[in-house]
Amino acid sequence: MNRNLKQSCRTGSSWVGIVLTVAASAGAGLGFAAWWAMSQTSYVPDFYERAKLQTPAKVAEASRRLETDVQQLQDDAARRGTWRAAFSDDEINAWLIQELPTKFPKLLAKGASEPRVLIGDDRILAAVRYKDRHFDTIISCEVTAELTEEPNMLAIRVRNLRAGALPLPLHQFIKGISKEAASGGVDIRWDMTDDGPVALVAVPSEHPAYAHKPVIVESVKLIDGQLLLAGHTGPEARDAYKPRGSIHRFVSYRVADNRNCSPSRSASKQTMEVTR
Repeated sequence: MNRNLKQSCRTGSSWVGIVLTVAASAGAGLGFAAWWAMSQTSYVPDFYERAKLQTPAKVAEASRRLETDVQQLQDDAARRGTWRAAFSDDEINAWLIQELPTKFPKLLAKGASEPRVLIGDDRILAAVRYKDRHFDTIISCEVTAELTEEPNMLAIRVRNLRAGALPLPLHQFIKGISKEAASGGVDIRWDMTDDGPVALVAVPSEHPAYAHKPVIVESVKLIDGQLLLAGHTGPEARDAYKPRGSIHRFVSYRVADNRNCSPSRSASKQTMEVTR
């Protein structure tokens, strides 16, 4: 009996040892995972550092230059015929630095600061610093823009959404993105493709101040440091719509054919629905 009891105690203590060892290993593993995750969120993308270095020294002047370019685009688009415009990433970054505190106070209140963009060939790299009591990280993503078969509807695809070096699932942020955009007067619909969700953004084709309408965007190009836009204004612009460059083909999204509707309706008010 004593021998069996001793053997049983030794067996029991070995099982306890195994359990404690597993528990300790799991704890160490979780601790390492937490440390690794935090270290990954502290990663700063190279393009973000480059974009900060490229920021013009005279921020206010560059910001005003962008606003002047935007006003020129509005004036050109208000006249019948073709128009084009160009915006540099330096000007966009200067405008973001200058205007973020006054025009986007909610973003600052939520911990966002120092947004930057870097325009490359066919893509925009965008990032913003996010800081709260627990995290200090750079949220970054890659953005591409395409025209669609529907006039004045842009397809915006977001890829490689990350916090530092950690990938973030875009699907979890769709509602939040739509809500924030709506608060700024931008209507976003979603096309669910095999490669992930694509944001569909309606660009208003009319404005009370326009002498001629509609205003139709026919080309969106991203070329090393510049965003290039071109289009046509006038009664024939919608029916003559022929997008230049790559075109996004709808997958889950369905849009009614409104090209024969009253021209007083803007693209953002057309009948739309997403097939879920």
